[in-house]
Amino acid sequence: MASTTALPAQRLPVQRTVTDYSVASSSAPSQVVSPADSPRNSPSTTSLSSLGSEDGEVLKDQRGTLIDTYGNEFKIPDYTIKQIRDAIPAHCFERSAATGFYYIFRDIACIATTFILAHNFVTPEYIPSTPVRAGLWALYTVLQGLFGTGLWVIAHECGHQAFSPSKTLNDTV
Repeated sequence: MASTTALPAQRLPVQRTVTDYSVASSSAPSQVVSPADSPRNSPSTTSLSSLGSEDGEVLKDQRGTLIDTYGNEFKIPDYTIKQIRDAIPAHCFERSAATGFYYIFRDIACIATTFILAHNFVTPEYIPSTPVRAGLWALYTVLQGLFGTGLWVIAHECGHQAFSPSKTLNDTV
């Protein structure tokens, strides 16, 4: 079992009104409990919310202290979004359809090449050992997943209009 250097957090129990009957049940007591009778207000209009907005400070107090291997206490950084964006070079925010299509065609070529190699050469004629073939097919699966994920990421970025400056091209890709 993996060990951690974090101190265990002491969690306070969530107070809920517990009933052992259904409201629609005919054997229910005459006093019916409603979500409005909950011991704590919920920001939600349903009774399914387990944490209210006033719990934010309580949760901060409940967190354990994280200690690194040198004994230093971890503190959550307080960077602003502007500071993070300023740290990224400007050329990373430039959108280029040509570069995007290069990545699309490269990934499609890698998918096709990997398929052709596996389909033609990971066969009993070339590799008689079943465990070796199984290992190569597992490797094939991982490679296809990586290249397919690359295509999915490009499609996802098109949905955010980050592929190219053209909305029409982003929607088409």
